[in-house]
Amino acid sequence: MSQFADELRSLVDDLAASGRSDLWNSLVELGLHRVGIDEEEGGSGGSLDDLLVVVESLAGHGIGVPVVEASTADWIIGHAGSLTDGLATVVLLDEAPGTASGTLTAELTAVPWARDAARLVLCAPGAEPLVVDLAHASVTVRHVDNIAGEPRDTVLLAGTPVTAVAGAPEHAVVRERLALLWSAAVLGAAHGAYRLTRSYVSEREQFGAPLLRIPAVAGNLARMRVQLVQADAALALARDAAPDSGAVEVVRITTAAAATEIAQIAHQLHGAMGITEEYPLHRLTRRLWSWRDAVASERRWAESLGRRSAEAGENGVWTRITATASTTDREG
Repeated sequence: MSQFADELRSLVDDLAASGRSDLWNSLVELGLHRVGIDEEEGGSGGSLDDLLVVVESLAGHGIGVPVVEASTADWIIGHAGSLTDGLATVVLLDEAPGTASGTLTAELTAVPWARDAARLVLCAPGAEPLVVDLAHASVTVRHVDNIAGEPRDTVLLAGTPVTAVAGAPEHAVVRERLALLWSAAVLGAAHGAYRLTRSYVSEREQFGAPLLRIPAVAGNLARMRVQLVQADAALALARDAAPDSGAVEVVRITTAAAATEIAQIAHQLHGAMGITEEYPLHRLTRRLWSWRDAVASERRWAESLGRRSAEAGENGVWTRITATASTTDREG
C-alpha cells in the first residue's frame, strides 16, 4: 500500500471515529468523494485504488454514505467537462431507454440517495450515459429504504429532459468499477464485523474464562478469518486484473459469500447482544446483507462467470487458473 493510501486510511478512520453527524459534509469538504478523478476534471486526483481505500475504511466503521455512487457518477460526468457542486448518483440499466426529443419517461426503482441528489446518471449498454436533473418539475421521488436504512428511492420521470455524456466510459466499464467499489465496501464491513466479534468473544467470560476458550467459538472465529483472507485475495487480484477478465465476477462472488457467512457467525457468537439497537453489530451486518447484492446478485455474477468460462473452453479455463496461480506464487 502506498504512503498516500496509508494517509487516506488514517484520515478516514479518524473522521469515522469522531462520530460527526455531518460526516458526509466533511468528506465533501476534503474532496474524498472525488478521489480517483483527475484534477483537470474537477476531481481530487489519486487512483481507483486510493478510492477503494476510502470506501473500505468507511465501511469498516459501519458507515453508509453515498461515496460509491457519488464518486462513480462524478467520474462519468467528468469525462464531458468540469464538475459542479451537489450530490450525483448513478443507476445501471439493462437496456437503453427510449428518449424522444431529448426527454425520458420512465419509472426507475432502487435509485441510491435520489432524495438527496441533484443529478442522476443513467448507464445502459450500447448508449451514452444520460444525466437527469432531479430538481426538474417533471421528476417525482418516492422514498424507499433498503434493509440498512439507506435511500433506495423510486424515481418517476415524466417527459424529463436528459443530457448525453459524450466520451464517457461504456456501460461495462462503469459496471466493473461499481463492482470493485462495492466489493471493497463489503470487505470493509466484513472486517468490521470480524473485529467486533473477536473483541466480544475475547472479553466476554463464561464459567470464568473468555468465550474464545470454547473450541466451537474459536472455530467459528477462524471460519470468519478464512472468509476474509479469501475475499482480500480476490480483491487484490481484481485490482490488478485486465478489464473484462472475469476477476470482477470472482471478487463479487467471493465477497458476497463472505458477507453471508460472516454476518451469520457474528450474530451467532454475539447471541442476544447482537440484535440490540444500541450495540453496533447491526450497522455492519445490515450493510453486509444490503451491499452484497449491489450492482447484481451473487447468482447473476456466478452465471456471468460460468458463461465466460464456457466460452473460453477447457484449455482457456486451465490456462487462466494456472497463470493466476503462478502469478500469486511469484508475489508471495
